[in-house]
Amino acid sequence: MQRDEVVKALKESRTQMEAALAGLTETQMTDPGVVGDWSVKDVLSHLIAWEAELVTLLAKARQGKPPQPPARSQKDIDELNAKWHKENKNRPLDRVLADFHGVRKQTLRQVEALSDEEINAPRPWLRGEALLEWIEGDGFGHEAEHAAQIVEWRKMKLGE
Repeated sequence: MQRDEVVKALKESRTQMEAALAGLTETQMTDPGVVGDWSVKDVLSHLIAWEAELVTLLAKARQGKPPQPPARSQKDIDELNAKWHKENKNRPLDRVLADFHGVRKQTLRQVEALSDEEINAPRPWLRGEALLEWIEGDGFGHEAEHAAQIVEWRKMKLGE
């Protein structure tokens, strides 16, 4: 995937998520049950945490410093998700929304500064994976997955 395609995918996943969020009230955004007992706000906090890790990974990669990606075992992922959920559970919705928009701007800045080769080259410190796999996993692919869950929740909960 070329850089311009990655940028386009990041913008398209954000458009999908914004459509999934459109028209929701503050109460609807904080009601549990969207994904397990998580609310829409909790899902957004979850996306922010992972994408912030991605921004750090990309920034270090651009500086030529091998970053330490978050562990990828399912146990480690579950533990990080639980930790971040606990840390962000009581954050005000307006702060979550501001961070949600801010982190994507940072991701786009980092990606736009990479070459096609830098995005696609296997990295030994990423277990042979390319940055593209991380950008998809913690960026546009992750967001698209959760946008679909919110759309499904809206159909079931709100009858849309």
